[in-house]
Order: sequence, then structure tokens, then C-alpha cells
Amino acid sequence: MTKTFFLGLGGQKCGSSWIQAYLARQPGSDFGRLGEYQAWEHRLGGVFARYRAPEPTALGKLRAHAKVALGALEPAAHLRWRLQRDEDAYFDYFAGLLSQQGITRTGDITPSYAALPVELLARIRDGFASRGVAVKLLFSMRDPVDRLRSHLRMEMEKGRLPEAPENEAPLRAFYATPEAEARSRYDRTLSAIEAVFDDGDVFLTPFETLFTANGIADLSRFAGVAVDAQAGMRAVNSRAKGSGLSEELEGEIARHYAPVYEAAARRLPQVAEAWPSARFVLAPTSA
Repeated sequence: MTKTFFLGLGGQKCGSSWIQAYLARQPGSDFGRLGEYQAWEHRLGGVFARYRAPEPTALGKLRAHAKVALGALEPAAHLRWRLQRDEDAYFDYFAGLLSQQGITRTGDITPSYAALPVELLARIRDGFASRGVAVKLLFSMRDPVDRLRSHLRMEMEKGRLPEAPENEAPLRAFYATPEAEARSRYDRTLSAIEAVFDDGDVFLTPFETLFTANGIADLSRFAGVAVDAQAGMRAVNSRAKGSGLSEELEGEIARHYAPVYEAAARRLPQVAEAWPSARFVLAPTSA
């Protein structure tokens, strides 16, 4: 039976936690110790430099080795550091999960991976291919304005931006920053995906339809798992959006990210209807 690694590129605030939870609980799945492994994006520097895992102390390393030797789980921080430090350790870790009896499915679904360039995506594909593991890719895309609003609220909650009850002024200051741009350029992600993966190995979906009966069925079919029709009722990592936005700002943001809308619509024409802010950039699809 085919052993498959699911590489999830997010996007951020686009249902990646829900996708991971949905696939991880299926029979035949073992997604391992972490929800997001964050093993690759630190190499990009810039806004992603904060994902570099600090090296454990000598005592921390000894404790981690002792726990593993006793059959306990490797501490999460040590595992992330180890997988970042050694590419072979990353591939071997997931290949080891797949070597267990009855396990055919594993993966790493990390939203920041949407920024990975062609070279890193190819390295991941080839690293698993050399171990006899197929790689399938998942990428969910949300209305860019709505995604940015949720992203803004997360930055506030994490203390990286000052708290504010309304969104208008904070989002106007945020939407074109390097942090926002790095997470919003679906067009670049799509180009990188197409340079590395065959169409049959890629699952693209609008976030807005992911939790519908058809969306769940499409994901299940791609992953080769039974459909759980009730899964769309489960919220994972949901976050309040704060106040609404003016038409003026919504249009300003949409026009700034026009290449994103255009690239997404070429692959998934339904975003012209599924994304409310697409009305500022895309012509509506004919009925």
C-alpha cells in the first residue's frame, strides 16, 4: 500500500489546523508529535526568522535522549530543533511513522510553508521519494481581505501589535507590511507548487467552501479517507475578527493584492463568487 506524506502549505488563517486535525484522526494516520513542525521556513529569514528553534542546553539534550530511551515522547522543543538542524532527521522521522504497522498516512501542515520557494519544495519531494514515500500537497486560500483581518487580530493577541477594538486604522497600517505580504501572496505559492508537483498530487481549495459537504468530500477523496460529514461543524483555532471594514479600505486592499486574486481565479474560478472582496478585482462568473 502506498505510503503518503501530506505537505500542507496553509495558508495562514485558512483552515490548516482543521485540515491537520481531520486527516490526523483518520484510521491509518499518524501525524506525529507536533501540530505544526515549522521545520523549513526559518531558512527564509526576514519575518520567518523567529521560527528558528533555539538549541537546547546540554542538560536539555541529555534529558531528551533519556526520555526517548525510556520509551517516552521526545520533548516538542527538542524535536523541532532536531528536525530543523538535520534534513535527513526530518525525512527519517516521518518515514519512521509510516513504517509502523497499519500506518499509511502522515504529514506536516504548517501555514508558513506557503512562502517556501521551488528549491525547498523540490527538496522535500525528493527527500521523501528517496525513501519510497509519495508526497501530496494541500493548499487552502481564503478571501485575502478576510484573511488579513484574522491575521491582524492574531498579531494583536500574540502581543506583536497593539490591541485595538476596531480594525480600520490598524489594518490600513498592516496590510502591506512584510509580515502581511509574506502570508498573502498566494500567486507566488501557486507558481512554486506548479513548478514542483503534478496536478494529481495537489489539492487546492477555497477556505470558504472547505467546510461544506462538498468541500469535505473533495478533501476526503484526495486523501483517500472516509468522509466525515459532521467535521465541518467543528471549529479549530477559530478567532474573532473584530469590527467590520469600510468599502474604501476593502477595495484598497483587494486592488493592492490584485495578482493574488487573478492567480487564484485561474486555478479556482469559484473564488470570484466565494470571496466577497473579489468584486473589486474580478468579474463575476456567469451563472
